[in-house]
Amino acid sequence: MAVNIDDLVRGYGKIKVIEGLDMEVENGSIYGLLGPSGCGKTTLLKVILGFLKPESGSVKVPEGIPGSAVGYAPQELALYLDLTIAETFLFHGRLHGMSPQQIDEKQKWLTQFLDLPPGERQVGKLSGGEKRRVSLGVALLHEPELLLLDEPTVGVDPELRARIWDYLGEISQQGITIILTTHYIDEAGKADRVGLMRGGILLAEDKPSTLMKLHDTNTLEDVFLNLCKREVIV
Repeated sequence: MAVNIDDLVRGYGKIKVIEGLDMEVENGSIYGLLGPSGCGKTTLLKVILGFLKPESGSVKVPEGIPGSAVGYAPQELALYLDLTIAETFLFHGRLHGMSPQQIDEKQKWLTQFLDLPPGERQVGKLSGGEKRRVSLGVALLHEPELLLLDEPTVGVDPELRARIWDYLGEISQQGITIILTTHYIDEAGKADRVGLMRGGILLAEDKPSTLMKLHDTNTLEDVFLNLCKREVIV
């Protein structure tokens, strides 16, 4: 397993955000976290990343995390607004031990792949969507073994969204493990395994096709609704 979480509890003061969560993510797979805003998805990613410490429970991740073994694209953009796009990639690439030539080559590819503006553009003057694509580019830049992507396709047009998913599928086959959160239920169905999250716990996790078959439905949305109704009844 690339990531294994057992009985995780994490909150902020008296507010419990994650309560007794169990989760397994296999090496070289795409794991989609699906759930409403405020259910704990972002907090969970920050615990996996090492930004937050568990209050109780265990979290097992690959060596080198936090560090260059992981790439992280947060939902709340963490970019230096006074840098240009090129300076942003140079800064992060050097942090991960990349040579200027490696950074330049990867920047050229990312610019084309993510439809980024020219490298001399200042980050602070970009649109919200452009900043999100730069943030995703930073996460992909050094080709880490684990990718944590928090709502990576919000505000992205359908064509680019499809390209991003095709690329995630390619690199997962090369052994890179990907955990991403999404509000787009159709996207979650493209993951190898999904975790349906609500109220700080996983209601279920499995292959999308297995969950739909188990709940006798053709959509993950109906699976999620069925699980929510069951939880209310219980």
